[in-house]
Formats: sequence, C-alpha cells, structure tokens
Amino acid sequence: MRNLKLTLAYDGADLCGYELQPGKRTVRGEIEKALFLVLKKKVSIVSSSRTDAGVHALQNVINFKTSQKIPVDRISPALNSLLPEDIRVLKAEEKGESFNSRFEAKSKEYEYLIYNGEILPPSLRAFVWQVKPKLNVAAMQKAAKQLVGQNDFSSFCAARSDDKDFVRTIYSFSIRHSAFGIWDGQKIKIIRLKVKGGGFLYKMVRNIAGTLVEVGLGRFTPENVKTILAAQNRRQAGKTAPAHGLCLLRVNY
Repeated sequence: MRNLKLTLAYDGADLCGYELQPGKRTVRGEIEKALFLVLKKKVSIVSSSRTDAGVHALQNVINFKTSQKIPVDRISPALNSLLPEDIRVLKAEEKGESFNSRFEAKSKEYEYLIYNGEILPPSLRAFVWQVKPKLNVAAMQKAAKQLVGQNDFSSFCAARSDDKDFVRTIYSFSIRHSAFGIWDGQKIKIIRLKVKGGGFLYKMVRNIAGTLVEVGLGRFTPENVKTILAAQNRRQAGKTAPAHGLCLLRVNY
C-alpha cells in the first residue's frame, strides 16, 4: 500500500467546513468524490485540520493509503481537473507507511484578518471581519503576549468540543497593520492576527480573536485576558469571531 500526502488550499466561503455533512458541500466530501474517480476505489482520509464552515486554508494536509499505481506527479492535475474551483490540490507526495497527517503535525499557523473601518471594500467581504469602531492595536498586542506559552485554554474552547485535555502551547502571536492594496485612492489597511501553536481547541483561534477585539474596543484591558485565561471558563471570554476572517496558513511537520 502506498501512503500519499496531499496539500490542499481552499476558499471556505461556500463550503460547510472540512468534515462530511449530509447534503452539504464540504472539503472532505469534494476530495473524496474526486479521489474515487481517479483511484476507482473509496479511500479513508486522515486530515491534519478539520476547519469550520467558512474558514479558508492556504495549506491543509491530508493523507490516505491506496494500492493504485498512478504516478505521484499525475495525482494533483488529475484531482484538480475534477474538483470545484474553490478547492485545489497544491502538491502530492509519497510518504512512509507510518506517516499520519494529524498526529505527526508539529505546529499549525493561523491568521485572522480584521478590517477596521466604516466602509468595507466588497472584494474583501468573504475574507475579513469588519469592525467599525477604532481598535487599539497596541492594547491588543499587549494582551496577545499573555497567551504565549503552555496554558489551559478552556476559556477559549467552544462548548461543543469533544476535547478532554485543554492544555495547548502557543509559540508565537503577532498583531500588526498591513497594507492590502488601494481602494478609492487610499491604501487598504488590514489588522493581521497571526498565531502559531502546537495545536488548537475547537474554535480556539476565533474565540481568542473575538476576545482581543474586545480589548481593542476597551471593553477588556490587556490584564483582563490573563484573568480570563486563569478562569478556565468560556463565559469569561469575548464572543466568537466570524469564521470567514480565519485562514489556516500552514501545517508544519
């Protein structure tokens, strides 16, 4: 049996997340349909990240085993010819028998995009969260630093999680303004929240992003975030940020 690793990219705007859902378009569902047509047999897929509905990915990783002898360099073109335009296979690789895209991932990197302004450029509506009141980015940066390290992140885990262990490690967390093109004669500026961690709880990044926006609005202080973290209580944190502002940047092995 061959063990094949695929690196995927997708626009999550019209997808109902990664995992299978009856009667709905999902990343896994579309990939499985295309794989069946190429390999002539159903395969069992392992995924590094099961992104939510609306969440995007620049690099998500899956693997599966097959006895088919199709050359590895033909797999990506074959799948892309069958997949919808909002999902693409970036690369196919043959790995050792023991490779598991979920359990061998060393870290994951996510980015959350915020447009802080009154009028949202229409071309950005599916990729950013619009927050109209002025945000204090310096306060958000100070708050984010308190989340770096190994902690119990129960306060930032969604209620429907099936996680039993809530301890995770965040390696780095940056928040910065970034130019994002020109619109109406002015530079478009986006606030980028970029986080790298060993793994993340269900909706953890979105819950953190929502809490940091509360800091930026002055509803929480940066010091409050440390208290929220210690409380290990989801009700203490801010609201969940919308899914469409989140993107899985890469999975590191």
